[in-house]
Amino acid sequence: MTRYLSVKNNFLCLFLVLLSVALSSLAAETIVASHLLDGKSYVGQNGSKGMPAHHPDELIFANGQFHSTSCDPYGFGTGTYKTELSGGNVTFEAITQSPTHGQISWRGVVTGDTLDATMIWTKERWYWYTRNEYWFKGKLKQ
Repeated sequence: MTRYLSVKNNFLCLFLVLLSVALSSLAAETIVASHLLDGKSYVGQNGSKGMPAHHPDELIFANGQFHSTSCDPYGFGTGTYKTELSGGNVTFEAITQSPTHGQISWRGVVTGDTLDATMIWTKERWYWYTRNEYWFKGKLKQ
């Protein structure tokens, strides 16, 4: 009987240790929150993937919405963005739409005052499909 209680206690101790490790690792994991970037703007340049910069741009986050000023001439408006906080970095995703020029899917990460992003611009018509990749790099607007 004593041996049974000892094994049972060891099992219980091991279970509690594993449970506490699991719970502490969850606390250190990614935190999903919206609007983490609200009120911030990043000024920089964008360009085609693998190419040098070719356009100035400003990425604006306000009221849960994302906007790229370099996309204004193509009719792209604002789009809802979502964020995650992990290891001190904020990652975001957004989709912006244009009534005549398709959509742009944005993904980026903010590290300190710097924002690095990629975007994929797609435009579909019944007779063709276009997919272009771009990058953005900018600094927090003061």
